Amino acid sequence: MRPTLHVLLLFLFIASRGVHAQSAVTDQGEIKAKDESEWRAGIQYTSDYYYMGRADSATAPYLSPSIAYYHKSGLSLRSSLSYLTAAGEGRVDLFTLSAGYDYFGEKVATGISVAEYIFSDQSYAIQAEMSTYLNAYVGYDFSVFMLYADASLGFSEGTDVFVGAEINRSFYAIKNKLRITPAVYINAGSQQYYNEYYTQRSTQTGSGKGKGKGAVQPSPQSVRLLESDKFQVLDYEADVQVSYSIGNIRIFVSPTWTFPINPSTVVSDQGTYEEDLKNGFYWSSGIRFTF
Repeated sequence: MRPTLHVLLLFLFIASRGVHAQSAVTDQGEIKAKDESEWRAGIQYTSDYYYMGRADSATAPYLSPSIAYYHKSGLSLRSSLSYLTAAGEGRVDLFTLSAGYDYFGEKVATGISVAEYIFSDQSYAIQAEMSTYLNAYVGYDFSVFMLYADASLGFSEGTDVFVGAEINRSFYAIKNKLRITPAVYINAGSQQYYNEYYTQRSTQTGSGKGKGKGAVQPSPQSVRLLESDKFQVLDYEADVQVSYSIGNIRIFVSPTWTFPINPSTVVSDQGTYEEDLKNGFYWSSGIRFTF
């Protein structure tokens, strides 16, 4: 992403005072109200767990079955569990329960949701100390592209504020059964949840509960992040969502590239150093049934 686009997106989501909800928006693929209520059940594999461009040094691949109910009024209930498939792990690492409301107009989409995360005590996922997540988003169809913006609150020991923006465009083929949606994002926020991860669970420091494969576990030490309450741009992301529908079945795959910026300063018993951020890549694939 070019710096000029970075600045443009940052201005757009600040000016709108709103925000992008991947879980609610990109699952729809387009702005469209529902004519009837429906259930959705599916299973998805994700190769690693990233959040705001950050990931643990140990890979966290998840196999996640889910079920959701979408009422034609816009109300929805969703639940899922995530089974950690990394070698030597093999456990249910996360259970998620969420509820929300979405409104789809001719050109505008908006919604709000709340999610409760229940992580395993052994989890080394970046968000593992976060328990509740509130999100609101708004989107507008400019015909040549879709623009979304969102704002969220994440609750751990502290409260984090996040904002983000997304631009995407959907292309259809094979009688609209095939949908390809490239998208770019920008995410900003504070990182008190990340400080808790470093303090309690990080396999990068060995100071907490994380027991990821290949992780070096030195003796326990005091560790924290400086300025974890500072609000700043955290990463850019780009992905391509490809899905194919066969009746009530949708098969999908989505590769994602993440480009983190603004590394944190880590203070530990062994000294002070700047976090070594690296560009990341992960992918998701799965199948969903609607009935």
